[in-house]
Amino acid sequence: MSIFKRLSTTIAAQLDHVVGEIENHDAVVKVSISDLKKKIVEAKVRLDRVRSDATQLQNQINQHQSDAARWKSRAVECANEDEQKALSCVSRAQQCEQQVTQLESALNQYLQSAEKLAQDINTAENRARDLKQKHDLMRARQSSCETIKVTQDTNEDPSSMLCDTFDRWEIKLRQTELSLDSQPNVDTLENEFIKQEHDDELRHTLDALLKNNQEVTK
Repeated sequence: MSIFKRLSTTIAAQLDHVVGEIENHDAVVKVSISDLKKKIVEAKVRLDRVRSDATQLQNQINQHQSDAARWKSRAVECANEDEQKALSCVSRAQQCEQQVTQLESALNQYLQSAEKLAQDINTAENRARDLKQKHDLMRARQSSCETIKVTQDTNEDPSSMLCDTFDRWEIKLRQTELSLDSQPNVDTLENEFIKQEHDDELRHTLDALLKNNQEVTK
């Protein structure tokens, strides 16, 4: 049984046991979904590692195949001049081919493991999405039930309660508007003259400073 199948079975058993015993079902489901997502992340890390190792094996296979071809070419080149050296080259080529055979067997196992792990991850991700959707649905239903329960627990008509709220809001707004209307009007003309007179005083002070500076520098 794969790790995700075991985890799913464990989660289902935990949910069946816990849901009937505690009240915070939402928290239980959240933790279960979180655990499943953590396992998915861990599996993806392992899958990346397996694929990386498979790539390295393939590179080694390619290198040994290239080496075997090179030793065979050398054997042909020196066969007429030095038979013993040619035989040594053939032996080297055979060793490379043996390495290729062993590495191809290992690579095949890595590829099978990667494929199986990828399938498990896909299954687990689908399971996590299903759990998330069901969780959202259950939360929505709970919210709906709580809203209906609140409205049923009160003797007042909800629409009447809203009308009272609007009335209180209207009263507050009117009180604020009256308060604003009672404030004295701002005399913009007076303020304009005051600002102009203040600026004239500042200019006069600035002119005096400039004049004094010119006398000092002479």
